[in-house]
Amino acid sequence: MTGRDKSFRNDGVSQHLFIVSRQQPDLYSYLAKEFSEEPEVRVILDRRQGERRQGDRRTADASDRRHHSDRRGNPEAGGQLSTLGYAFIRLR
Repeated sequence: MTGRDKSFRNDGVSQHLFIVSRQQPDLYSYLAKEFSEEPEVRVILDRRQGERRQGDRRTADASDRRHHSDRRGNPEAGGQLSTLGYAFIRLR
């Protein structure tokens, strides 16, 4: 750490996360390279590929429908991924 970074507490855990759409491999490569020396920033590819469960949703009861809800903590991330090609999330 440099002198100006002494007040910054880095415990080895990423504090910022870029999730990049699978349709943007060049952007992923660029961001991964750009932030490779920044331990507080992590760049990952979006791993989602659609609905996990298959079947007729019309016949699912209320207890089964809960499995189709989005369990991610940041609902804006999906919108950012589809419009911008990436989502930036502050973890702390």
